[in-house]
Amino acid sequence: MNSLVFEAEIDNNHNVHLPEELPVGTRVRIHVEPLSDATASEQVQGQSEIRRLALAARRAYLKRGGKLLSIDEVNEEVRRRRGGVSND
Repeated sequence: MNSLVFEAEIDNNHNVHLPEELPVGTRVRIHVEPLSDATASEQVQGQSEIRRLALAARRAYLKRGGKLLSIDEVNEEVRRRRGGVSND
């Protein structure tokens, strides 16, 4: 299994929901790094030009009222655009 990086919010019960892609029984190391705001993931040193452009497009999309999709929503959008055909 490759490394997986994701951002999550801790709920009122101090639970963190892990991505569905993690196979049950997989041993993982979890590193907690508090983020100061919703765009903290953008604060990466040494950004490439393509990353800088992608983050600028993301900010513009959010500023126009766009919403970020969960992995399930992304998968559903891909399935819909493929005419209902899934990868399964």
